[in-house]
Amino acid sequence: MVDHALGRTAAAGSGAGAWPWLVAHRAVLGDIGFVLVLSVAHGFDLSIGEHPPWMDWWWPLLVSVPATAMLVLRRRMPWTVLLVMLVVTVALTLLELYIGGLNLAILIAIYSVCVRGSLAVSVVAASLAMIFPVTQMIVYELTPVESFLRITGGVVNLVMVIGWARAMQVGRRRAAQLEQTLTMLDEARDQLAADAAAVERARIAREFHDIVSHNLSVVALRAGVARALIDRDQEHARQTLQELEQSSRGALGEMRNLLNALRDRNAAGQDPMDWQPTPGLDGVDALVHSVRGGQVEWRFERRGQIRELGSGVEVTAYRIVQEAMTNVLKHAGSGRARVVLDYGASALRIEVTNHLGAGEVPPVSHFSGHGLIGLRERVALLGGTLTAHPVLNGFHLEAVLPCAENSDLA
Repeated sequence: MVDHALGRTAAAGSGAGAWPWLVAHRAVLGDIGFVLVLSVAHGFDLSIGEHPPWMDWWWPLLVSVPATAMLVLRRRMPWTVLLVMLVVTVALTLLELYIGGLNLAILIAIYSVCVRGSLAVSVVAASLAMIFPVTQMIVYELTPVESFLRITGGVVNLVMVIGWARAMQVGRRRAAQLEQTLTMLDEARDQLAADAAAVERARIAREFHDIVSHNLSVVALRAGVARALIDRDQEHARQTLQELEQSSRGALGEMRNLLNALRDRNAAGQDPMDWQPTPGLDGVDALVHSVRGGQVEWRFERRGQIRELGSGVEVTAYRIVQEAMTNVLKHAGSGRARVVLDYGASALRIEVTNHLGAGEVPPVSHFSGHGLIGLRERVALLGGTLTAHPVLNGFHLEAVLPCAENSDLA
C-alpha cells in the first residue's frame, strides 16, 4: 500500500511538473505539431497527385519536407526561413514539380517576418514573396486572366497576412504598455502606502511626545514642590503628592489608551487617534491648573467671542499650548508665564510668553529636537502660521489658526 501511495504521489508530482514545462514551450511545440501535420498532408498530396514519369513521387519530399521543417526556427531566424522557403518553392516550380502546401508555409514565414519588423520590412518581404506567383506565370504560361487572378490572389493573401501581423504588433505593444502601467500603479500604490504609514508614524510620535513630555514635566514640577515643602508644610506637601499621583495616573491612562488603540487598530479598522476622545480647548484650564504651585507664576486669558471651533483646530490648539507650557517648565526655573487664547472673527490666535526670574539665563530656544518642527507641521496642515522667538529675558510663541466665522457662540 505504501508503494502504491508513493507511486500515486510521484505520478501527481510528474504531472504537475510537466504542465508548466508545456506552457513554457507551447510556441515551439505548436510549431513542431504544425510542421508534422503539414509534412504528412504534403506527402499524402504528392502520393495521390500527378507527377512526372521520369521521377518517383517521393523525390520532391526530400527537398520540401526539410524546407517545411525550417518553420520550427521561424521565431529565431524569420528571414532565413522565408528565403529558404522561397528558394525551394521557386526551384520546384521551375522543375514543374508539385509544391503541395509550400505556398501556405511561405505565408507563415512572411507573417513571422512582418510581426517582428516595421512596415517597410513587411513591404520588402511581400515584394520578395511575389517572385513565386510570377514564376508560376512564366513556367506554366498562364493566360492574362489566369495571370491576373494569380497575382490578385497573391496580393490579397499578402495584405491579409501583413494586416494580421500589424494587428498583432499593436496588440503586443498595448499589452506591454498596459503591463508597464500596472507596474507603475503598483509602485505608486506602494509609495502611497509607505507615505501614509510614515505620516501615521509621525502623528503617533507627536501624540506620544505631547503626552509623555508634558506629563513628565508636570510630575517633575510637583515632585520638586513636594520635596521643597516636605519639612516646612507637610499638609501642602501631601496635597502636592496627591496631585502628582493624579497626574501620573492620567498620563498612564492616556498612554494605555493610545497603546490599546494601536494594538486593536487592525481588528477594529479605526484610526488610533479616534479611539479616545480628543483633547480640546476646554481642557486648557485644567492644563494650566496642573502646573500651578511651582516657581513659575501662570496666568491664563481668553479673549474675544468664545465658541466651539472645529475638532482639528481644537486639538491643534490644545497641543500647541501643551507643548509650549512643557518647554517653559523645562527651561524656566522661575518667573512668570502667560497663556492667551484670542478668538477672532476668522482665526484663533494663541500666545504663550514667559519671562525668567532674576539671575536666570534665557536659552537660545525653548524648543529642542523636533518639537518646533512638529508644531509647524500641525499648524501648516490647517493653513495657519507659527512664530517662536526669544524676547527680553524670556521667550514668546504665537500661532494663528484659521477658523470658521459662523461657529456657535459659547
